[in-house]
Amino acid sequence: MNPQSPELPGIVWLNGSFLPAGEACVSPLDRGFLYGDGVFETMRAECGRVLYLKDHLERLHRSLAALRIRMSATTPPDWGKVVRELLERAGLRRSVASVRITVTRGAGFAPGLPETSAPTLCITARRYVPPAPPLYAEGFRLHVFRSGFSPPLAGMKTLNYLYFLCARQAALDAGADEALILDPESRVAETSAGSLLARTDGWWWTPSSPFRLPGITIARISDLLVARGHNVEPRRAFLEDLVSAQTLWILNSLMIVMPVRSLGEHRFSHPAHDEAAELARRFIAAGGN
Repeated sequence: MNPQSPELPGIVWLNGSFLPAGEACVSPLDRGFLYGDGVFETMRAECGRVLYLKDHLERLHRSLAALRIRMSATTPPDWGKVVRELLERAGLRRSVASVRITVTRGAGFAPGLPETSAPTLCITARRYVPPAPPLYAEGFRLHVFRSGFSPPLAGMKTLNYLYFLCARQAALDAGADEALILDPESRVAETSAGSLLARTDGWWWTPSSPFRLPGITIARISDLLVARGHNVEPRRAFLEDLVSAQTLWILNSLMIVMPVRSLGEHRFSHPAHDEAAELARRFIAAGGN
């Protein structure tokens, strides 16, 4: 099994109940299905322990508030307990797992962002196989996606995710591992599935475009770097700024820290694989909620 062909969940938590995935049903009138009207969060679990659950829930609630989706009476009073039970029922308490929370506005056709009394809430868990150690040691190859630009809702993890999937496919078609996303002003924003962290002449920085998701992993890794005496500053960056860096990493909640070895034909001189691996270990150790 490889991370490009993920194992499907066997059991889910849907609107207050644990169900076999094959028996879980969502209305064909659900606005998540019709319009992508909803949000999600993906988290990494290690041996039954979800990493940075509180951070993910805070971002989830910010996105819900921005889209005027109110949680329903089926919202878990204890998210951690529900997720731990889901991992137990799915046989994933001793594994690395990907846990996803999805919330939609529920069924309806009204225009705009109508209030609803019955949003859909689903939690899934599946086994996650991280990239193999040799890939971390080699690093990802990045491809610049130039068909369009980062969408206006990029600051939230909405279900409108097709642009990012198209970007990733373009990267794969080009023989790369991941896509670099530019914003409407041609500034560097993020990748199709992660945040960017660069080091230029000893200084760590991250692109500051408003058309990017506030990443939980990059925030926590930045904290770890600051604790080690480094500064991490936001920087308005274009492609020429990126290729001037010696080190470039991609960060997300599942891979954690993936070094980048190349951007198109440009190769980065110091991917810092060992440093990335050490920070990832510290990230996991500090991530219990």
